[in-house]
Amino acid sequence: MTLVHCHIAPETIPPTDTLGTVHVYLYGSQPVRAGTGSIGNQANDVLLRLGVAPRTVAVDFLSIALAVTAADTFVRRSDADDSWARDLDVRVPLFRPQTWEPVRVDIERTLRFLTGDTWRLHFEGGGKPAPSQLDVNSRRRHLDISKVDFVSLFSGGLDSGVATLEALRAGERPLLVSHAYRGDADYQDTVAALLPSQPQRFALNAHPEMDALHDDSMRSRSFNFLALGVLAADTASGFKDKRFQLRVPENGLIALNPPLTPRRIGSHSTRTTHPHYLASVQRIIDQVGLQAEITNPYETMTKGEMVAKLSSAPAFEAFASATVSCGKWKRANQQCGRCVPCLIRRASLYAGNVDDKTSYTCPDLQAVLADEDNRDDLLSMMTAVVRSKANKLSRWVAQTGPMPVDVARRAALDDVVRRGLGEVAVFLRDSGLKV
Repeated sequence: MTLVHCHIAPETIPPTDTLGTVHVYLYGSQPVRAGTGSIGNQANDVLLRLGVAPRTVAVDFLSIALAVTAADTFVRRSDADDSWARDLDVRVPLFRPQTWEPVRVDIERTLRFLTGDTWRLHFEGGGKPAPSQLDVNSRRRHLDISKVDFVSLFSGGLDSGVATLEALRAGERPLLVSHAYRGDADYQDTVAALLPSQPQRFALNAHPEMDALHDDSMRSRSFNFLALGVLAADTASGFKDKRFQLRVPENGLIALNPPLTPRRIGSHSTRTTHPHYLASVQRIIDQVGLQAEITNPYETMTKGEMVAKLSSAPAFEAFASATVSCGKWKRANQQCGRCVPCLIRRASLYAGNVDDKTSYTCPDLQAVLADEDNRDDLLSMMTAVVRSKANKLSRWVAQTGPMPVDVARRAALDDVVRRGLGEVAVFLRDSGLKV
């Protein structure tokens, strides 16, 4: 077990370490001393950017999310007993801990589903207060959230790019929210600049910093991303006097992410936009009174179907090629072309009859198949394509986690997996592979 103890006041961090404890300066610009961490300094400015003072409950949610990201980053999976599932205690200072105590266990369960770790959260007083309206007014430039129709997460990927482009073509006014880790902001800015008009947007780099090695699996990243979107939606809801929509655009195949092979079952398959996860977060924020309605409008659409809706849009080929889908992007700042997200991306552009001008490290899939060191994802995808033809698809999809009770919705989710893998099958066959 590792204790991650978060602090708002740097002077409360002890001068020496205790075995099994990591101290983190929450909203700090840099670690207080060697052996400690910091996270979230940019959030201090984000809290002032919306033009309206956010509510305390929304700031507390962001504090929880930053603390979770710190624990997920600073405690390495390689140090766990099984080199994967960690046992994490996290102490989080909140301004109103009593508001969050009734949902503490719900958050722990949701995080366990998301990351595969055991989480124990401890909410304490002394948290970061929400800025006053006077503080907000002191910032020279603000967003005007009175003029947005909904909040949408904007990663710079193909799905969020397509979703934004579709909304703008329909005359909607989104507020784009980005979680921009180092290296992400550049391509997010590039994609945003290619939009036909410039919607309001802001980004946060949580920037977890510590002088030790970090864990790079980052399964909790979407929790931080959602908290940022909820903060924006809850603040904007004040102009509508009702829950404000927070869109999480993700195609149904990736959202469900069925385990391609038996060894990928469980936490080894990411669940960042799984319907059960999004529903769990919705129940939590509902209980504490946050006015955001989380929705994935593309949960029953394949990536290819999303692309096809906009494939005839002006300059769409260049726009799509600027987006980043690769799971290995950060290793070389180039999309690999062979990981699971890249394969689904390439298949979707092929299905949408879009000339894929993306520069891939490994464009030739037959060469990838011959490469014993780098063909694992391709082989797994080929196996999944064959598996999708069986009659037990529903049982397989259910391995991703709890599915909706509604029979029609569940059938639609099963079918989007079948159609999504069908797109991949056509692309692989036409690339010369036998599936």
